Amino acid sequence: MPTADSEEAKFQGIVSSLQRRIQIEPVRSTDMIDISLIAESPEEAAFLANIVARVYQQQNQTESREEVRKVKDFLENQLNQFQEQLHRSEQALKDYQEKKKVIALPKEIEEMVTKLAEFESMLHGVELELNSNRERLVYIDKQLEQNRQYINMDNILKAPLLEELSQQMAELQTKRAKYVAALMDEGVYDPTNPDNKLRQFDEQEKVIREKYKSEITQLASVETVDPLAMSQNLLQRKLEIEATIQSLLPKIKTLKVIVDQYNAELDKVPQRSLELARLERAAKLDEKITLMMKEKYEETRITEVGQLGNVRIIDPARPNYIPISPKTKMNIMLGIIVGLGLGFGITFLLEYFDNSVKSPDEIERMGLSILGTIPVIQLDEAVRKVGQNGNNGFAKNGNIPEARTIAGRLITHFAPKSPVAEAYRSLRTSIQFSKADQPLKTLVFTSAEPKEGKSTTVVNLAIAIAQLGSKVLLVDTDLRRPVIHSIFGMERLKGLSNYLIGKMDLNEVIFKTDIENRFILPSGTLPPNPSELLGSVAMKKCIADLKERFDIILFDSPPVLAVTDAVVLSSEADGVVVVIKEGQTNREAVTRCIDILKKIPNRVLGAVLNGIHVSGFHGYGYYYYYHYNYYGKDQKEKKKGIFKKNFS
Repeated sequence: MPTADSEEAKFQGIVSSLQRRIQIEPVRSTDMIDISLIAESPEEAAFLANIVARVYQQQNQTESREEVRKVKDFLENQLNQFQEQLHRSEQALKDYQEKKKVIALPKEIEEMVTKLAEFESMLHGVELELNSNRERLVYIDKQLEQNRQYINMDNILKAPLLEELSQQMAELQTKRAKYVAALMDEGVYDPTNPDNKLRQFDEQEKVIREKYKSEITQLASVETVDPLAMSQNLLQRKLEIEATIQSLLPKIKTLKVIVDQYNAELDKVPQRSLELARLERAAKLDEKITLMMKEKYEETRITEVGQLGNVRIIDPARPNYIPISPKTKMNIMLGIIVGLGLGFGITFLLEYFDNSVKSPDEIERMGLSILGTIPVIQLDEAVRKVGQNGNNGFAKNGNIPEARTIAGRLITHFAPKSPVAEAYRSLRTSIQFSKADQPLKTLVFTSAEPKEGKSTTVVNLAIAIAQLGSKVLLVDTDLRRPVIHSIFGMERLKGLSNYLIGKMDLNEVIFKTDIENRFILPSGTLPPNPSELLGSVAMKKCIADLKERFDIILFDSPPVLAVTDAVVLSSEADGVVVVIKEGQTNREAVTRCIDILKKIPNRVLGAVLNGIHVSGFHGYGYYYYYHYNYYGKDQKEKKKGIFKKNFS
């Protein structure tokens, strides 16, 4: 007799066999997929392919209905509660009228109660919609969590544009509420048949909400590490619900203010009429909410029944009576073609799909001049050990792998006669002569995207400038992911942010190194508002004071496309240098970066092409060989340790 374990093993074997034989591919430029299946017979292949498609369709329909069912159950529970509450409030009003022998309120108090009940009904309606969407969001978040997909909405919702849209929504709701109150005073307000001005308010609200959705979607595409791996259906619904929730919050806030104002006026009613007014308000409010709840509940029931999912079977599978394998003649022909054209084909495809910057000419065609080209750093064993072990004071506290890597690539310090160090000195000369009629004292180094060698470039350039005898200050203005302090084994608890908020003096946050004329200003404690700090009056004063103390100041700033910090800082600097990594930086990213920086006139000096392979550029390989052999490949540079101490 077969055991449960043997049955389970048999079932898993069948599933594994089906998975190996099935193939699912997206149809390019459409939202369709193509399901193919290999079997012993044409009929079996068609039958199994159709079964898989139907099961997938049923599963999608079940998931779609489950989301709506969550909302329906929530509304049903709320409806039962409000029906009971309506019964109690109506009975309380009736008992009070019979006990006090009072039929109706004075006209002005009756109008106030009517307005209050109407606005409270609006408030409860918006809160109901908010809670319904939160129920849907809980379900979608669980689905995304099961797929191990996550997006940090807290970071997205802090975007300045979203906050501005929320403020616009609040102002619009305030105007609409005042207009509704005016219509009530005139006795012409009809919520079922709004006039043209109310329709205009609703249209404006719709426009702001759609703009909010669009902005959230755009920000989510940047925040998501791998958007293609996300479940696009669930993600899109999540973003729409998040946008709806955020657009409802200012409406609730505005309506609460209005309700509080009317409640305050109601409290001024004479004591004799106050109790009756409150009972009438409760009865009217519960009646309006109950009717609204019934309407919402019925709408949700209809939606649930009509929820058919978004999967359709367009073309059912049919038996294919032409065998797909083996095809001997075709295999031989393909083998010959592939064997002859493999090298050319792979090269062509890689070049076709590679959208990265690969030469200085491409950068110049984009509108940027080339200030220098930095080859890939080939570290000798001694310098590599400095980067890995943190010797001589470098990366002593460097738990960040990126910091240890950069510390190991301080080629201008550890191998000053190498061709790579010469490339940095050439960059130094290009920057000095980029604006002959204007001295450059403050330079911002940025990039289009992260990990393009920006920090490596600015640190080596600072050393190269200091070797000329100029007094150089390296400022870490990346207040989100600082790395300069880790390179030099410093603590970042004392730095730029501490000075900008007035907690420390400038002398306390500037540190000098054992490299002559070389000084460091770390980032300091990471603030919640980096862009605002860098654009503050304190930052402008800081730059002015630093200009008086140093010959040249280099700012290591975040990438342009990630945050606005570099753009804010660039408006106060003498020049901006963009670091681009050969074979990695996307051309479209560089174009967008240039467009953003061009809004700051006469600031962009040019670009540095980093990480080039010397064999790929004509003439550079010979220069590298000549320089290396001229100085002698066995020559060892004396390595100096760098230690921090306060600037005085």
